[in-house]
Amino acid sequence: MSETEQQKEFSTVDIVDYSMQNNPLKVNDAFGHLISSKVVDMLATKKQEVSTNMFADKVEVEVEPEEVITEPITEPEAETTEVQV
Repeated sequence: MSETEQQKEFSTVDIVDYSMQNNPLKVNDAFGHLISSKVVDMLATKKQEVSTNMFADKVEVEVEPEEVITEPITEPEAETTEVQV
């Protein structure tokens, strides 16, 4: 292969064309190039998002304490086991 073929930007049309020409090596090369470029682009985007979120100024949210309502604890009446006659 010449250097111009290796540096060529592939498209999905190329994959179909190479398939129709029964050229599995070029299909593999085109598919691999398309997938790898999409993965690299997605990783770069994700890396940018993570670094932006990591170093962004944090906004502190003030949390107001909730009012705690306590009910008086009442003890249950003692049950007797004695029978009154």
